[in-house]
Amino acid sequence: MELSKSRVRWPSLFALGSGLLAFWAWAGAYTLAPGHIGWVMSGIDTQSQYLAWQFFRLGPWWQWPLGANPAYGSDAPGTIVLSDSIPLLALAFKPFSHWLHENFQYFGLWDLACFLLQGWFACRLMQRLTRDPLAQLAGTVFFLTASIFLVRIYLHPALAAQWLLLAGFCLVLDKAFRGRAWLALLCVAILVHAYLFVMLAALWGSDLIQRWWRRECGRAQLLTHAIIAVILVTVLMWVVGYFVPASISAMPIRTHLDLWFPLWTGDPLAGVWSWVLPGSNLGMLASDGFGYFGLGFLLLLPIAAVSWLMKLRRAPVKAEVGPIATSTWLVLTGVCLVLFIYALGNHVYFAQKLLFAYPLPGWLTHVYDVFRGAARMMWPMWYLLLIGSLFLLLRNLGARHARWIMLLCVLVQVGDLSKAAVDVRHSMSPTRGWKSDMVSPLWNELAAGHRHLAYLQPASVPAGMLSYVKNYRRVADYAAMHGMTINVAYLARENGPRLVAARAARIELLLQGRAEPSTFYVIDDRPLWSRLLCVRDSTQWYGVVDGLQLVVPDPPPALRSSPRPPCA
Repeated sequence: MELSKSRVRWPSLFALGSGLLAFWAWAGAYTLAPGHIGWVMSGIDTQSQYLAWQFFRLGPWWQWPLGANPAYGSDAPGTIVLSDSIPLLALAFKPFSHWLHENFQYFGLWDLACFLLQGWFACRLMQRLTRDPLAQLAGTVFFLTASIFLVRIYLHPALAAQWLLLAGFCLVLDKAFRGRAWLALLCVAILVHAYLFVMLAALWGSDLIQRWWRRECGRAQLLTHAIIAVILVTVLMWVVGYFVPASISAMPIRTHLDLWFPLWTGDPLAGVWSWVLPGSNLGMLASDGFGYFGLGFLLLLPIAAVSWLMKLRRAPVKAEVGPIATSTWLVLTGVCLVLFIYALGNHVYFAQKLLFAYPLPGWLTHVYDVFRGAARMMWPMWYLLLIGSLFLLLRNLGARHARWIMLLCVLVQVGDLSKAAVDVRHSMSPTRGWKSDMVSPLWNELAAGHRHLAYLQPASVPAGMLSYVKNYRRVADYAAMHGMTINVAYLARENGPRLVAARAARIELLLQGRAEPSTFYVIDDRPLWSRLLCVRDSTQWYGVVDGLQLVVPDPPPALRSSPRPPCA
């Protein structure tokens, strides 16, 4: 009996070990260091997520909603949800902020947890397909090397929590309906990221449909469960800050899914992902749809298809574990296909060429505009293809033969994707330090005399693109480190009209030689700076410190003696 238990447990333990090894290979243990923010601040989205946390930790713990973050973007206050800063961890660490490192970052710890849980739930999935330990381990490695998972480790840690999807697949493939597990999983997803919640909710819906279809649960039981889930999730969304005015509109960019994605080996933000296949970069607007299969997965697909054709000509191999109902596969495929069609949108591309487009009714256009990164919605279909391929191989060839094919394919997969591992590891290396270049002692004096910093970015840059503005990053970090508030922020949603109105009102005040109380200004808009230098009869100080153009009302003595730049 003990031997039997050990045989069941060691693949799960090995899966956790594989997750730990994968974390070390892709991210590096140094990312766990609380004060190592170089890899975070050198990213595209990670820097804004970290900055949002820095502002959030300084606010009171008790506020409404709990995830409110008014110091980060005071012109149109958002929440920790809208900055994608993993509310689950932000809310958990905030009460202990006083004892944490001043540059404390939890994204490395989160990445480690995601690798471990990705391996754990992948192994649970494989245990539903086969009892063979080697086959379970080979399948687990396929999920740990999924490009759609690995690419998010450096670019967008919140979206690396794709173990939520694997856990959802486990529940759908389970022999019995597990309502409590679904409730817990949906609540965790809403505290991690909205995109993952929507995908998980789709899998949850597929489970409800299949249980009703096969009459495994009564209608009243399923309806009661659904009502409880909706109420619980809605209340949780309200508490953490999903329903705020700042969330009324998405950023004015919508990415698309290119049908070439299984063979697309180049990501514009994360480099080339194959040693063998030539690099193919589909551009920034298709980057959210990056989902290179890898050579091992590409090899596995036709072998699985051939094994299915062989089954049609001979008796199938006896299943090792309980069968998975045809209705389960039909419902899962249907739900994932709906998400995949949503990811494609109404403009269908293949290798950057528009194949066709079709008009959408107004109400459906609004639905499409809810998620600007809609191409991510293909992830459940990506995982379903992998699960289906492994299932076909195991059921048609039997574990004794399938495991060697799986091991060969997974070796090819790991070898192929090691190219990306090298590049991503370099992106997160300990040599990528972060040290502010705002070194003048005047900054400390300015922080002592002001509570708010107003940053005026170039007129051509909306708030939704601030992540790409270098000066904003350094200015926001300075404000956070000195306990100040800042007027604009990089958020997933923004109240565009309010931001435009606030910017116009602030510029009008400055042109009149007036300023807001306890506020100084960083002017990163050159035409505006030229106009401000020509404002007459103003007691405000105009000058440049560490390359940043400043307007300071009531300047400290050290600045008063500095000459004002001439009016051009």
